[in-house]
Amino acid sequence: MSGAFPMRNSPQVLSVPGPNQRPRKKVALKPGFSPLDWARLSASGKDLRGVSELRMITMDEVALHNKRNDCWMVIAGKVYNVTHYLEYHPGGKGELMRAAGKDGSALFNDIHPWVNAEGILRACLVGFCTGPSKHQTEAVETSDDST
Repeated sequence: MSGAFPMRNSPQVLSVPGPNQRPRKKVALKPGFSPLDWARLSASGKDLRGVSELRMITMDEVALHNKRNDCWMVIAGKVYNVTHYLEYHPGGKGELMRAAGKDGSALFNDIHPWVNAEGILRACLVGFCTGPSKHQTEAVETSDDST
């Protein structure tokens, strides 16, 4: 065999953050809130979405769900209701709340690009993002008018 696990330069080994990254902080999770517990809950059939069917969702609607008891976010164009996942997140609730009601794709990819968000949050999928918010669109239109 040529190498050992984990491979040199893999995300598991590299603990020194890059120039634009914050150091990763894991928090102690309460008993019953491990990744395995999350896997059991998400496979249990319990409604973690909070909606009856998948649908197209605007960023303006996502922005309304920005509280700990009602938390949606967009990752890679998909809208997830992460309210139930907050207690299970290894980085703590506060880290997830940074993207509450927003598109958290860039933040997610900056912190842990090797993690499969779709696999972890499949049971929380609410729908698909239709585009930027009205506020973002107005900002783009304003900047286009000035040129």
